[in-house]
Amino acid sequence: MEPSELSASQKARLQRVADLMLDIYKTLAEMRYLDEDGIQIGPHDIEQLLPAYKEHGLDGSIVYLYSILPYVDTDLAGNYDFLQGGSFADFRNPEDVEQGRDPFYGSPEGDDFDDENGPYIRPWVTPLSLLGNHQSVIIYDAKQHRVWIIDQEGWESTDLALSDARSGIPLSRNRNAFEHIPSRPAEDVLRDINAWYHTLQVLPGGEHSGGEWNDWDMDLKGLYRRNGWPDDFDGDAFQIGQAREYCASSAKYSAEEPLRQVEKFRSWAKYADRNIEQNLRAFAEANTKDEEWTAKFNLWKSERSKTRNEKDLAKAEETAKRLCPGGVCQKVDDLPLWEAEILRHENRWKQESVGNNEDWAEKVRDDPDRENHFRKEQQRAQKEAAVYQQAYEASKADADRLCPGRTFESATGIKSLGRQDTLTSIQNQDEVIARLQIELEQIREWAEQIPKDATKTKEQVGYEVDELERSIDRAQQSKKMHEDWLAEHGNTD
Repeated sequence: MEPSELSASQKARLQRVADLMLDIYKTLAEMRYLDEDGIQIGPHDIEQLLPAYKEHGLDGSIVYLYSILPYVDTDLAGNYDFLQGGSFADFRNPEDVEQGRDPFYGSPEGDDFDDENGPYIRPWVTPLSLLGNHQSVIIYDAKQHRVWIIDQEGWESTDLALSDARSGIPLSRNRNAFEHIPSRPAEDVLRDINAWYHTLQVLPGGEHSGGEWNDWDMDLKGLYRRNGWPDDFDGDAFQIGQAREYCASSAKYSAEEPLRQVEKFRSWAKYADRNIEQNLRAFAEANTKDEEWTAKFNLWKSERSKTRNEKDLAKAEETAKRLCPGGVCQKVDDLPLWEAEILRHENRWKQESVGNNEDWAEKVRDDPDRENHFRKEQQRAQKEAAVYQQAYEASKADADRLCPGRTFESATGIKSLGRQDTLTSIQNQDEVIARLQIELEQIREWAEQIPKDATKTKEQVGYEVDELERSIDRAQQSKKMHEDWLAEHGNTD
């Protein structure tokens, strides 16, 4: 069927699907998850896409639907995670059209829908979202006017209204067939998705969204309610509060780094002991000269690694004792200073992002698509920078009021939570180079005792010498880069 052959009632039904999808996107914009400038309302000019639609055998109902659906330009909108780990689909993009024929990555073959590995998306069926990281996809059947929400791995419905419904018996040999999975009338499902967001039963965000939307320590639901969602919502206040809460969470994570370092080295200590035991067994079971000396070399390395780890652990424990006495890394009275310090750096990066995107856009002016991408990024960066500037000013005012006469460094003993300054970076590279050079000298000295007929051991040692030399070279290049920056710009962070 061609789009022109659709009846008025069929077109009206498809229009209701498009309108309900638009309602969902508008809700996400009201929630400040999407920038409304990134929502592009139909109808769209799809003339250039008709050959691709024809190649994939799309029914006229789906072609028409693709021309009227709203789409999310993620460069402008700011996020691309959608419902239940899915992502926004844009069927003006040939890649999304193609993926729409295999939304669950089942890799179907042939054209027999009843074949065990045949196609499973009929010409009159389309996803309304695309797969994220092995989670759910929204599927729409234009003939039945029904919608499924299906989890790729569990191969079952994740429609919240069907939580108690069980899948029926598959009617097809096709392992990718989904018709036996519970579904509902399309308009009911799409209205409910919108309602889930309105009632905060489902929150926007996902693992590919910014940290403001996927930090487990953040109370997004509470933040929405404190700012009047849904009836008296102050979106500006929400975004400022979101930035502050995210940075407070980031500050907590940064503060606990000394404890994580201790746990890391303790974990490595267990691994080091197991590694030594394995190499001792390999040495005892060696039957050839190469096996013997390879085991010796690996044992020598693992013993050195254990010694180094013990020193690192002792140093980490000392740091944790100083910065996190009794396992407490943040004093309650210092929390405003932690938040303001993180926000100071986040705000700086947001402001820099505006200029960076402008510079990148200028550099690729001979490539209109890339220039357009960076212009959109710049537009979005400007809005984010404005939010973070206000968040920083509010946070700093609170820190000055609640912690009079104190600075972050005086309260915590930590100079900064931001980027290292140039001199510190040079110093760190010097330390890395010195450590690697000592390690290189020691391995060369040990290698002198290897017998000539232990050729494989010599090759292994030679490879590790080469790797160390390359690491030293990279560290020296990095040091020179910082030195050149220091000469031109002075000491900056």
